[in-house]
Order: sequence, then C-alpha cells, then structure tokens
Amino acid sequence: MVCVARAELMWSGPALKNWFWQGLFVLHVTSLVFAKENPVKAKVGNIIHLPCCLELSSPESLSNYRVYWQTEKEEVVMAYSAGKPLRNDPKYENRTKMDLQNLTMSIFPVKLSDTDTYKCIVQVIEKGPSKLCDRTVDLVVEADFSKPVISADVPKDACGTTEVMVNCSSHGGFPAPRVSGILNNMSVDWQTNLSDSKESLYNVTAKLKLNLTEDIFLTCTIEYDDFEVSSNYTLKKLKECPSSPTPPPQGVIIASSLVLICIFLVAIALLLKYFRCHGCEQLQCSHYPVPQDPAVGTEMKDGVRGVIDLSEVTSEAASF
Repeated sequence: MVCVARAELMWSGPALKNWFWQGLFVLHVTSLVFAKENPVKAKVGNIIHLPCCLELSSPESLSNYRVYWQTEKEEVVMAYSAGKPLRNDPKYENRTKMDLQNLTMSIFPVKLSDTDTYKCIVQVIEKGPSKLCDRTVDLVVEADFSKPVISADVPKDACGTTEVMVNCSSHGGFPAPRVSGILNNMSVDWQTNLSDSKESLYNVTAKLKLNLTEDIFLTCTIEYDDFEVSSNYTLKKLKECPSSPTPPPQGVIIASSLVLICIFLVAIALLLKYFRCHGCEQLQCSHYPVPQDPAVGTEMKDGVRGVIDLSEVTSEAASF
C-alpha cells in the first residue's frame, strides 16, 4: 500500500508539472548550446540577416515592446522603444536595418570587423519593462581569397635536371588559409608565407622546388574554413643538355705537349742561328771592300800592265 501511494504521488498534477518545466529548461539550454556551435557566416561586402527570438503579429504591435540589438560588450547596434528607433552605435550607422515584425537585424555591407556575438533582447513595455525573451547569434565574417596565380622561374637555357622554382600566390582573404597541391595526381607540400594587409586580410605566397624530368600538371589550392579556390598549371619537360666532348686520354695530352715543346725549341734554335749568320756577314763586309764592277776592274788591270811595260822600256833605254 505504501508503494502504491508513492506512485500515485509521483504521477500527481504538481509532480508532472515540475517535470514538465524541468524538461523545457533542459531543452532551452540545449538549444542555446547548439545555436552557439553553429555560428552565422557572412562574406565581406555581402548582407547578413540575424534572427531574433520573437515574431510580432504585425509591425504596428512593435509599439508595445522594446527591442535591443547589442554586441557581447553591450555596444548597442540598434534599438526600438515603443515603435520608435533609438540612437545607434556610430560604427553601424547607415549599415543596419531591423524588420519591424520578425525583428531580424540586417547588416550591410558586412565588414571584417563585424565578427562578434550579437544579442537580441525583447522587453514588454506594458506594466513596466520586463524581459520577454532574448537570443544570441555568433557572426563570423570571412573574405574570399583571389584565384591563385601560378608562375615558374625557368632559366632561359635550362636543360636536363635543372631545378625550377614554382610560385603560387593569392591575396585578400580571411581567415588564415592552408595551401595544398596536387602534382601529377600526388599531393605535395608547399613552403607557405603569410602576410597581413591593412584591413587584416591575409595574403599568401607558396613556393615549390621541382626537377622537370617529365611533363608536370600542377594544382594549387587555397583552403580557408569551408571554402577553397584553386588554379592549374602545366610545365613541359626540359630539353636534354648537349653532350660535352670526351677529353683525350692523359697519354695523348702528354705526347702532344712534348711535341709542341720540341717544335718550340727547334724554332728558337733556327732563329738563333739565323741571327748569328746574319751578324757574321755584316762583320765580313766591314773588313773587305765591296768589289767593283768587273768591266772597271779589267780596265784598271790593263792600265797597270801598260805602266809596267813603259817602265821596262825606259830602263832598257837607259842601259844603252
């Protein structure tokens, strides 16, 4: 009988009501947790709509409520009280708008700095302001990277297994990317360098060293969050390097050197002999007079012979 009484008490009206409200509380907390795990994502320059926790029967009924849209730091993005707009944060001036029925707030154009946690709070004005509901929305702003530009630094006279540097660059994206690649159906790792621009957007440059021993089909992919952008590039195999002539054997080199030395020595000996003979001829010419013309020499001999004959005749005449 005691067990039956306890069972009846457990399933009585107050107990069921208590269990019901506890279940609703758990469901509400769970929904908030899952809502935070799935943030709203927007692209820079686009428009984004952030939902609130209440939808009114008509825009006119907004006069019975106060609606606040604020950030996690309690900066008021925009607000309405009794159907009239209040002053907005200058940061969002002329970039926000609220639907007067479903209370959804729109931000346009979205900036990278708009990444934040936003909260919609609805209060009932009747009988004094009292909180009716609220909803928190996480906004994550992203920026698309440009299509990768691939280039290769191939030397003008490259041939054979010359090493080639391939560059892949992209700019103006957010969040920080990851660079991946496919080389002839095989994954490759890039040497990546990241830099920030003035707007906190990322520029990325990746490098890859290759030996062009075959035709290459290359893909460079920029991955950021749930997005990616890629480009393809083709490199042709380098031509074969011309074969260098085979050097002669060492023995041939030595023999050739000896022959050249001998020829050089013989040439020097001939030159010395030539200069020596030429000097002797000049010396002989200085000791002996240059011979006269043969005709002149004959006349001189005849004249001398006549003088001798004349002297002989004179001497004979004197003896008589």
